[in-house]
Amino acid sequence: MDSSSGTSSNSFSEYLLGNIGKNPSGLEALQKQHEEKTRRVEELKSQIVAVKLDLEKKRKDALEDKKEVFKSLSDKYNSLREEYNNTLAERSSE
Repeated sequence: MDSSSGTSSNSFSEYLLGNIGKNPSGLEALQKQHEEKTRRVEELKSQIVAVKLDLEKKRKDALEDKKEVFKSLSDKYNSLREEYNNTLAERSSE
């Protein structure tokens, strides 16, 4: 089985080499396709990096927003607790 796959691989290579020699425009077309695909891969890599950075920024912003909301709620709670304790103290002194 290994020898047959090696033979078919060799046959394919020979076929490609034979056709490249006979058809230089075919080689140019393959090179052009390769360049386009390489360009597309680089473009996609760039987009992936940009999206990753955007997600990290949004995550960081969300964490900061949560911290601000937590601080605001804590301040409100402390204010209400202080008012409650003051009211309770006034009531007991009466």
